[in-house]
Amino acid sequence: MTDDRLDHLRAVAPLLWPAPFVVSAEPAAPRRSAARPSSEERRYLLLPSGRRPRLITPTSPRAAAAVVRHHGEGRGRSARLQAVGLSIAVRLGAGRWLTRGRVRITVAGRTDGAMTIEEHLSGVLGREVVIGMHLGPPRANRKPVLQVLTPEGRTLAYAKLGVDPLTDALVRAEAEALDALAERPLHGVTVPSVLHHGRWSGHQLLVQSALPVWSPRRPLTEAGLVAAAAQIAGVGSEDGVQLARSDYWAQLRARVGELPATPAATRLRHLTDAMQEVAADVEVGFGASHGDWTPWNMAALPDTLLVWDWERFRPSVPLGFDLVHHTLQTELVSRLQDPAGSAHRCVTEAPRRLAGLGLPERTAVVTALAYCLDLATRYLTDRQQEAGARLGDVDAWLLPAVEDGLEQIKRGTWT
Repeated sequence: MTDDRLDHLRAVAPLLWPAPFVVSAEPAAPRRSAARPSSEERRYLLLPSGRRPRLITPTSPRAAAAVVRHHGEGRGRSARLQAVGLSIAVRLGAGRWLTRGRVRITVAGRTDGAMTIEEHLSGVLGREVVIGMHLGPPRANRKPVLQVLTPEGRTLAYAKLGVDPLTDALVRAEAEALDALAERPLHGVTVPSVLHHGRWSGHQLLVQSALPVWSPRRPLTEAGLVAAAAQIAGVGSEDGVQLARSDYWAQLRARVGELPATPAATRLRHLTDAMQEVAADVEVGFGASHGDWTPWNMAALPDTLLVWDWERFRPSVPLGFDLVHHTLQTELVSRLQDPAGSAHRCVTEAPRRLAGLGLPERTAVVTALAYCLDLATRYLTDRQQEAGARLGDVDAWLLPAVEDGLEQIKRGTWT
């Protein structure tokens, strides 16, 4: 039985290598694949195995090693060490015998204007390139994210390609966010720049600069994380206002109201109404938000924090959303904790987590509850459960945490 990620690769391959190019993704390639490819053929490796691939890498050992190394960025210590070990093995030329899985792109005869994604990106960047790609788990927002390298293995850029209306909107949103941030430099935070924004295979294509993640690192302290989040929030800083009277809250309620009638959506509407009553008098501050503030989207250098993946950037949300998101996603992804317990802790520990922003206990908890309602709305809107996402069933883990939090506010647990 093949892995869903291999099926995903076969689904998006015609977008990356459109006709007349023919793509074959083979879990066990025939022996003749070891021969030198012709000028009208490209080959990539499937790592760590052809039947359960996580990465597509060039056959060049140096370029393949760079892709594997990048895959370890921002992950747990064990995963990083595994990536380093595999990178060294691939760099020494072991990739050819570690897996027989191959992606082969061939063409019998060119037609006018026929071009592969590598050739298009070569034109955009003005030099020959190869690509690597991480094959992620099922999610509604899954799309090709390409590491663009020289044949010698130097990373030049990263490219994102939409595959449907949702992912096209996200790619377009990231391009707009990066353009806006280019006009508002952040102290101590470095973001990618837009190298190209256009269309490919009928979908949104964004090419952005590669941040120097290979540079020497420093530990990222809690104070440093709070300071960086505050810098981003300052881009859209607004005076405090009662949550129930804010434009943000009106927009969230409108989004909830537009959801299809499902048991989870009905429960979410009831919780939003309950929040309206419980938090009517709670004043919160507002500011911009990265939207996916996680360890794997950042790297701390001695003089700056590199931050990438800005497709969920928003100009005005309750102050503290990014820090709550970081807490929850670190538990869910980096530590593989129980989702229901993680959601509960992200609410109960909000006063401690948001103390660095100067938020009173009750305000911090209301902020965390608003975040959970917002995230649940996004998951239901994006149809994450239907897409097979591991956390798509918000009724099983996210909404119960909101119910518990609202009950504790009513009992006066937080002041």
